[in-house]
Amino acid sequence: MADTPTDRRQQVRLRQQQEASAAKRRRLIRQLVLVGALVLVVAAMIGTAVFFGLRGQSGTAPQANTTVTVDNVSVPFVVEGTAVRIGPADAKAKIDLWVDYSCPHCQEFEAANDQLLNQLVAAGDTSVSYHNIQIVTDYGTQAGSAGACVAANDAEKWVDVNAALYANHSADTDGWGAAQFADFAAQHGVNSAAQTCIQNSKYTDWITANTTASAAAGVSGTPTMFINGEKQEQTPSGDALKAKVDQIVAS
Repeated sequence: MADTPTDRRQQVRLRQQQEASAAKRRRLIRQLVLVGALVLVVAAMIGTAVFFGLRGQSGTAPQANTTVTVDNVSVPFVVEGTAVRIGPADAKAKIDLWVDYSCPHCQEFEAANDQLLNQLVAAGDTSVSYHNIQIVTDYGTQAGSAGACVAANDAEKWVDVNAALYANHSADTDGWGAAQFADFAAQHGVNSAAQTCIQNSKYTDWITANTTASAAAGVSGTPTMFINGEKQEQTPSGDALKAKVDQIVAS
């Protein structure tokens, strides 16, 4: 049977309807793909923000790049990598100390050598980098975070607080938490920003990360000392330490 004009018009309308339906489906698919991609992007942005937000709370390293007064001399004070460095980056004698505030041997070393180290730094040719880790008790973690908070927020107080944190360690203070360390810092005159930082245990993760890094650095106990990158098998102290540094500075 031959097509009539009416049949042809119906066929044209049918094709137009089919093409319109197909175009509508394609638009819908494109919209769904676009929405799906947008959801993924937003989720990634939220995840990144949460990740870095959490790192900002406890995982980041303290920041400091200033000068402090040591034995009445202004010297550079910098936090770099795992260490708080006092003294110039280009010092002839570079001392690296890996230490733990909860370590009895570190407490003894600090009591015997704090004044000497300050004198060497103040003389201008020596830098001391303090790498705080924790291998004995949790006092090392909380005190390490407290020291980092002072370094980041009230650097001028760091030298005195560093020594005080060692002297403060005992069986009675071994279980101290953030609140006690914040009160302790306040008694030593640190500013409110440092106190809040300590109260929040902001840098405990940094101390944990430093402890992990110490193994790669060849540290198996504390105190461990490197002088110009050379590990000292027996940590020099007192006159022996001064003699080593004097020899390097004079060369």
